[in-house]
Amino acid sequence: MKYSTHIATSLLFGYGIASLLSAPLSAAYCGGVVLGSLLPDIDHPNSYIGRRSFGLANIIYNLCGHRGITHSLIMWILIFFPAMVLFHPNLFVLGLTIGYFAHILGDCFSVSGVAVLYPFSQEKLPVPITYKTGGFGETLIFIITCITLLWILYFNLQYLLSTW
Repeated sequence: MKYSTHIATSLLFGYGIASLLSAPLSAAYCGGVVLGSLLPDIDHPNSYIGRRSFGLANIIYNLCGHRGITHSLIMWILIFFPAMVLFHPNLFVLGLTIGYFAHILGDCFSVSGVAVLYPFSQEKLPVPITYKTGGFGETLIFIITCITLLWILYFNLQYLLSTW
């Protein structure tokens, strides 16, 4: 998935989680979701975040390859459960956690897939529908997600303006 699609789908996923948890949609939360949606690709030097990582992406890529440990639910658990305990309540960390998870989930549906139990298993999660990164399917996902986000934003703004 391209970085823009990761951001859009993670924001939509993050909105859904925030609604379920009755968490406020603060700038800290949304910023965490956006950063979290990009972080797993720190394992690829040519990714949006990898090009801005001051060489860290090269090191991770040489050690683990792309879509290895950084795309693993094991890594997500090892990093974010302790962070949620240490920094609770923190909307930025909550957003970061949700954005990171949404990235992994989104990549599970790509043609390349993700070994979510890496390093314990190299088997990729079987999914019924896939998309090709940069292809028509991903473009369609991006457009539908953006339209949905705009719709949500419009109705939330209408609500906020009507309560003033």
